[in-house]
Amino acid sequence: MWSVFKLAARAAVWRTTPEPPLVGLPSLLAWSLVLAVVRVALQYLAAGSSPHFNPYGLNAVVAWLAFELAIAACFVRPAGRATALSAMFILSIMADIAAASIELAAPLLASAAALNAFGARAPTASAIFAIEIVWWLGAMVCVLRSLQSQSRLRLIGTAAALWAALFAANALIPHAPVFVARDFDIRNANWWEYLYARYGASGEASQIEQSQPALLKAEVDRLAPQRKGTTDIYVIGLAGWADQDVFVKELDGALASIATVLPIKDRTIRLINNRETVASVPLANLQNFAAAVHAVGDAMDKDEDILVLVMTSHGEQSGFALQLPGDVTTELTPKAVASTLDTAGIKNRIVIVSACYAGIFLPPLANDTTIVMTAADDKSTSFGCAPERDWTYFGDALFRQSLQPSTDFQHAFDHARILIHGWELMDGAAPSNPQGYFGPALVAKLAPFFQSPQASGQ
Repeated sequence: MWSVFKLAARAAVWRTTPEPPLVGLPSLLAWSLVLAVVRVALQYLAAGSSPHFNPYGLNAVVAWLAFELAIAACFVRPAGRATALSAMFILSIMADIAAASIELAAPLLASAAALNAFGARAPTASAIFAIEIVWWLGAMVCVLRSLQSQSRLRLIGTAAALWAALFAANALIPHAPVFVARDFDIRNANWWEYLYARYGASGEASQIEQSQPALLKAEVDRLAPQRKGTTDIYVIGLAGWADQDVFVKELDGALASIATVLPIKDRTIRLINNRETVASVPLANLQNFAAAVHAVGDAMDKDEDILVLVMTSHGEQSGFALQLPGDVTTELTPKAVASTLDTAGIKNRIVIVSACYAGIFLPPLANDTTIVMTAADDKSTSFGCAPERDWTYFGDALFRQSLQPSTDFQHAFDHARILIHGWELMDGAAPSNPQGYFGPALVAKLAPFFQSPQASGQ
């Protein structure tokens, strides 16, 4: 293994190796395995703080390495084939590590130089790609010259043809990463996915997008009129993650639970990301959220009435995750929620966020006329979002087991915290540390509902 490493290391600085020792199949297989491990590790690092494991990516890595070997073998003479292919994989390891290091460092360097990191990324990537091509061609010519007695011009042509064949295969063969970021867009994984999204799925996506105004209008039109002199309760519910129906089930369960303590009948708007409901319920995207809040703001008496905002999905330390059908992902940030509510003039609000790191929503929202309850603090994950479940830990503890007639939100939340702490102890999980803030003015405004419980549907 190390003799071929020396050959590749000399080729990396464009130097040949006279009469290099030849290696066999075991060395080639070993370097293939090393390259696979390096590529998976680099994908893990590139995926950020919360990488998501994609099992199909393992198949893609193995298939691509096998295809690389099959293509490259056609360009190398049999006598030194295993040695040349091993050296080629070592050069790939060097190139992958160098390119990943430069790409990760570019935004940091741009930031230190007070440049726009996003604007710097595109030219940086193009420059890296061009340099990598030139370097790789020179290195492979050196590998081939060390193993084959041919003219320099002929070897340059062979290396160029090999690079072109590998590039074409990389563009045409479907592949996907083993580890992806939370905001990974499958449409950018390879040319097949891009073309499908551009031409095959564009019709469906266009229909979904065009249907949103009508679906949201139907939800808004169903809102019962505001009653003067009565504290009406409006609800907006978001189930944010399309790939897991636990969030849809939790949202429906939460609305049913709230209906047992507050009169929310005919004053509820649901925004759901799920393929099963995409034709009948508006999506939980940024545009629909803002439109729903403003519609409720227009319908309610802002001095008398109260908005309950229920949000359930995955979460990051930067925001509440919204994954639309088709894997397009974005975030609803705490600042955006606060700004949207404030712009709509909704001052009496209960905000309940069931997501990891949901504590980030407290600082921008907490005030005298707001109640905020979150499944975790701003540094911790929450638990229970497995697909087979009906509730997350937080939703189960708060809505199913704690929120009851005559039990106000603060007592229900305190009871839920105790339940969750016990479940996490039994699981050996790190504490999620749910957070709550109870604005005194809103607590007083809600008190009559818990002193004289409203029957569901009133």
